[in-house]
Amino acid sequence: MTNLSELRTVANIHTLKWEILEQPGLPNEKVWWYNLSYDAERGAGSYLYKMGKGARSNPHEHDGPEEFFILEGDLQDSDGFYYKEGDFVSLAAGSRHNSISPSGCVIVVTHRGKVIDLDKSEL
Repeated sequence: MTNLSELRTVANIHTLKWEILEQPGLPNEKVWWYNLSYDAERGAGSYLYKMGKGARSNPHEHDGPEEFFILEGDLQDSDGFYYKEGDFVSLAAGSRHNSISPSGCVIVVTHRGKVIDLDKSEL
């Protein structure tokens, strides 16, 4: 039987080492992530996502559902909808958006389907 400690991953937003998240069309954007279990090939799993003040995400579409929980800060979607700390959000497959974080944020994100990068004109 496998020891539980061999199957456990723990990340703390205050002590982990964030990695810069390279986004198509947005070089040097102040966006970082910590991959907890996300598998890009399958488009499934979870990660921690951090945006600096005024940072943007690239336009994209979700092939499956996306869920996220705002731990700190705020986020505004391309349709003007504003999310705040404590919001737990579910976006259905087929949703297209990009976001900006006016004050910066830390988010837990889970995907159950691939993320498809888009051009701003495709939103």
